[in-house]
Amino acid sequence: MTHPTPSPRAAIKPAALRLLREIARQDAGDGVLFVPAPCGRWRMDGTTYVVADRTFHPLDASGYVDVGNGSTDPVRVTRAGRTFLANFRTEQGAAA
Repeated sequence: MTHPTPSPRAAIKPAALRLLREIARQDAGDGVLFVPAPCGRWRMDGTTYVVADRTFHPLDASGYVDVGNGSTDPVRVTRAGRTFLANFRTEQGAAA
């Protein structure tokens, strides 16, 4: 018996989805800067939004964001990330 291949969306947890949305909302082309915060977290510069380091990993591995060198470069949402969000919104609208 074959099992269906899970949707890429199934691998994206709610925290990572929120992070992708926040980056996409803030990224006007130059990326979004994150600054180190305590306990392995990062704060989006100029905001109170704080996220665990591990939340970036599935987005980077899927090619939805470009984290640059992973510490000082701004994080950019990729074309694949914007497409993913557009498709996700379309699917959510169709499910309602």
